[in-house]
Amino acid sequence: MEFLQIKYFRIIAETENVSKAAERLFIAQPSLSQTLKRLEDELGVPLFDRNGRKITLNKAGKIFLKYCDEITVSLENARLAIEEYKGSETADVNIEVRSASLLIPDIIKKIREKDARIMPHIFQSGCNDADLQIYSDISEHSGSSELLMREPLGIVIPEAHPLARKAEIYRRDFEQCHFISLSPECSLYKIISHFCENANFRQNISTYVDSPALMRELLKMDIGAAFVPKYT
Repeated sequence: MEFLQIKYFRIIAETENVSKAAERLFIAQPSLSQTLKRLEDELGVPLFDRNGRKITLNKAGKIFLKYCDEITVSLENARLAIEEYKGSETADVNIEVRSASLLIPDIIKKIREKDARIMPHIFQSGCNDADLQIYSDISEHSGSSELLMREPLGIVIPEAHPLARKAEIYRRDFEQCHFISLSPECSLYKIISHFCENANFRQNISTYVDSPALMRELLKMDIGAAFVPKYT
């Protein structure tokens, strides 16, 4: 038994005329008659008493109509429940952050303001099924990526560093300076190395760290200078 048969049966019962029911359903009358016959054959009992072109529900038809109405109401309730579920469903989004981690709180705030159903999950490494990756690169972005921002690189020195007291600083001033750097596996290290090589400048790296947070703390302790992105 198909729901379409139930739908057609209810219209026939309402109009008590196969031709009128066919017109309302926008189908051919012979096709509707065949559908009704298959339904009665499946149930093993006629559902209507025939009197010429007029038909009326018999006792079996009235019983069947009662349950058809219940089925129809249940299906409509199911549809409404699913619509309500879709409206409240959260969408998990995996975001792998390889750079610009300081921007993440603002990014998440904007995502949640756009659609509160989105539930972001932040990974700084090792996410094999990331929906979105945020990373730094020196190459032109491809069709599958979008440029979020450009930012200059600068050298940061602590307030206690001797160079901090100079009115003007030149590249030669940094040739003997100790530098703190992120590990060579980090994309920022590769970007800084690229521009240093182009400028024929060699960093005197004395300390490698795994995280920008540790680099910031070491800078405060006057361990050395560091190339850093201006905004992130």
